[in-house]
Amino acid sequence: MREENNNAVIDETQDFEQGNVQEKSKQQKRESRRRRRRRSQFIAYLIVVVLFSVTIAGLVWGIKKVSAAVINHQNEKEAAIATSESSENEEIAIITPDDEEVPLASETEEMVNNRIDGTLLDMTLEEKAAYIFFVTPEQLTGVDSAVKAGSSTQAALEQYTVGGIVYSSNNIKSDDQIKEMLATTSQMSRFPLLLAVSEEGGSRSVAATSLGITTTKAPSQIEGSDDAVANAEALGSYLINYGFNLNLAPNLGLTDSENSFGTDANLTAQMASVYVTSLETKGVSACVTSFPVAVTDPSAGLQTVDLSMEELQAGAFIPFQYAIDSGVDAIMVSNVACPAISGDGIPCSLSGGAITDTLRGSLGYNGIVITDAMNVPAITGSYSSGQAAVAAIIAGADMIYMPEDFQEAYNGIMEALSTGVITEDRLDESIRRILRVRYMYEAM
Repeated sequence: MREENNNAVIDETQDFEQGNVQEKSKQQKRESRRRRRRRSQFIAYLIVVVLFSVTIAGLVWGIKKVSAAVINHQNEKEAAIATSESSENEEIAIITPDDEEVPLASETEEMVNNRIDGTLLDMTLEEKAAYIFFVTPEQLTGVDSAVKAGSSTQAALEQYTVGGIVYSSNNIKSDDQIKEMLATTSQMSRFPLLLAVSEEGGSRSVAATSLGITTTKAPSQIEGSDDAVANAEALGSYLINYGFNLNLAPNLGLTDSENSFGTDANLTAQMASVYVTSLETKGVSACVTSFPVAVTDPSAGLQTVDLSMEELQAGAFIPFQYAIDSGVDAIMVSNVACPAISGDGIPCSLSGGAITDTLRGSLGYNGIVITDAMNVPAITGSYSSGQAAVAAIIAGADMIYMPEDFQEAYNGIMEALSTGVITEDRLDESIRRILRVRYMYEAM
């Protein structure tokens, strides 16, 4: 009985121990499964992180690629447009292959300067002294009335190589006659000539009146800028056709006379600007008159204009400043005395204050300065022809217009050169301005 009980106890113990073993085995299995789940979860999380990182990296790479593609496309498009525009410009440049090639501004300037230098080297001192004079055919040749350029003109131009000749109605008889006279005179001269006429428009036009031309208006009749352009172009067309290359016009005086644009300084300035540009576009230089104020009666003695500098700047100077800004080739300086700029009793045409200090200095003009006529009482009443010529050059003028006695005026310049009152370099300054105008037109 006791053995049975012991055996039962042993069996129960063995069963208990086997249960414990089984329980431990189950726990171990559960622990193993938990470890496997955690490992699986970790791997899954790692895979998710890797996939997310790869996705982000891919997006960034894709965005960069797309951006680069867009930029490249835009650059290619812009390059194509630029190429197209360049091609169009090249096509435009060769549309008219028969046209002469126009040199660049810098090349033209260099070419003109070289021509000027060469001409000055070819000139004797006597030729330079003669070149600063602007005379009539009669003053040049000594005949009473010149209507043809013949042997007397040839001989005179060989002795006196003047730079300018001005023609009046006495010299103009017909279309063919004046064309031949101007062409022959130009051919006879060793150096470029300014061939001038006073053609203001309307009845104040020497050539038009002599030849029966009625297509132009007087300045007082011009209505607006367009009308001024048309009038100037019409003048320029027939003047260049006859052979004239300088027009002693327009008049920039602020008056209500037929040959002026009126009393309004700003309106006159506007008319002057378009008039000068339009005339010179036709190949005819403009010489605006007369700085600062025109003489009202040339047959009288010296006239004085008592305008202050402030009054001049607010009125008379304005049209001249516009003309200068428009590139006017020449300005005529009047014989009036204007104490504010010329000094008391001194004609502006002989005054350094008027020409050098004011016209060239204050208004900034560097073109040709021509004196008013030197054969009028305002000059001849106080100066000999030689004295007036020397005074004009010292004052800053470039050309002496119609001296009372041409030979005496020329001799006065030669004497001033021999004594050092005037230097050859000073003459060269003026001659350069004259030659520049003519050579620039030829270059264009």
